[in-house]
Amino acid sequence: MKKLKEVFDITSDTFDGKFRQAISGDGQEVKRISTLHSSSLAALLLLYSVSKNNPLICELDGKKYIFDNCYFEVKTNVKESHFSNMDVVLVGKNSEGSDVLFFLESKFSEYLNSGMCNNISLDVYKDKYEKLGLKGDNAISELIFKKGKGKDNEECLQIMYTGEPQYCSGIKQMISHYIGLTNFVENGEDALDPKQKSHFHEIVELRKKGVDIILGEVLFDFGDTVDKGVSKLSRYSTIYAKLATILNNHTTELYILPKILTYQELLKGFELDKKVKDFYQL
Repeated sequence: MKKLKEVFDITSDTFDGKFRQAISGDGQEVKRISTLHSSSLAALLLLYSVSKNNPLICELDGKKYIFDNCYFEVKTNVKESHFSNMDVVLVGKNSEGSDVLFFLESKFSEYLNSGMCNNISLDVYKDKYEKLGLKGDNAISELIFKKGKGKDNEECLQIMYTGEPQYCSGIKQMISHYIGLTNFVENGEDALDPKQKSHFHEIVELRKKGVDIILGEVLFDFGDTVDKGVSKLSRYSTIYAKLATILNNHTTELYILPKILTYQELLKGFELDKKVKDFYQL
């Protein structure tokens, strides 16, 4: 934490508490967040300062939102001991004055690395995938959801691409978030990691009040600065949009943003620390 504050010239004490949240997940966050291309690091550096004094004002699917607080690494239960780690939860209101919780998965450069997703637990996900209709033919035309052999030749679920390579792991992760968040909507704090319940009191209380809940994904748009960056962003945006349609057709309790967000769009006009802004060229 101290080194990050020195490197990026961060003077706010708010960063300290947000950093501790960001490393409170599954035990690997300290290592991940120390890597400059880490999506966890990007989420922390770019969003830790969201507050009443520095609100994030943005437009999501045509509606204006103002967020004035944020939480990091919020874990919701998928099944039994399996949890989904949500990178960021933004707290605020929409233009109509309704309370909003925006659960946001952060990606930096991961979507540039296409490939199948293997070793998906049959016990945890098989019934969920079938209920969503994902194991049928052409649920998402660019992907195949099937049973296969994974690590140590164990049976598992796989997400594979047809035609052009796709970032399949991102789709699996968004499905996990959807399942975990659905459990949170239905069960409140009982769906949170017991170790974290005391840290996310505001989120729990807002859920009790009937807050609007949104699930989305934000990633960094590299444009032409990396090989095939534009086409890879376009391909992942396409399969994400198809998944969002499927998920929205199966719930009225939360709303999945129909389009991928980019940090460039989300943070337009938002005040960032100078060295953070320069590092990410925002």
